[in-house]
Amino acid sequence: MGDTAASTRDARPVRGKSKEASATGGARARFILLASILTLAAMIASTLSVHLLTLLQLRGVGLAAAVGLGALVGPSQVGARVAELLIGRNRHHPIWTMLASVSLLAAGIWLLLASHAFIALALILYGAGNGIHTIARGALPLVLFDPQQYAVLMGKLATPSLIIQAAAPSIGALLLGIGGGYLVLTTLALAATVNVALCACLVVAVRS
Repeated sequence: MGDTAASTRDARPVRGKSKEASATGGARARFILLASILTLAAMIASTLSVHLLTLLQLRGVGLAAAVGLGALVGPSQVGARVAELLIGRNRHHPIWTMLASVSLLAAGIWLLLASHAFIALALILYGAGNGIHTIARGALPLVLFDPQQYAVLMGKLATPSLIIQAAAPSIGALLLGIGGGYLVLTTLALAATVNVALCACLVVAVRS
């Protein structure tokens, strides 16, 4: 009887440690997914912010028209943020804002790559996705992780994003020299598609 009681007592901490390890592993997986999403989004935004006019001109758009089209991005960002605040505030999990953001980014870049006729729409979609990304980037970590660790966590999440954000324009220039605007847009479109897939994985991880 004494041996049985002792073995029962010994088993309880093991089960507790197993649950704790599982929770820690889940948080680590969510962190890696979120950091990857933010890093890819930063790479896309940094590359386009520097090279957009060049990319549009390589697509046959005149300089004046390229400047006018590029000006659509800013109002689209603001409009999307206002819509998110008015429609979605406190009504859904921030993961859906993030999914909408990366989906709009991907749709805009693919449309920019595929069609000359819908450049304006492509930039509006891209701007909208980029706009609500700033909301999701701040709100999502707050609900996925311990709020008391928010400041430290945001610093860790920002580190790879800032590094790629600094390097992306140079990488974009290198790609422009190698394969022109088509290579740059194809690379960005593929990166945006990967980001949608990563966000879908994060949705599954959040809901499990």
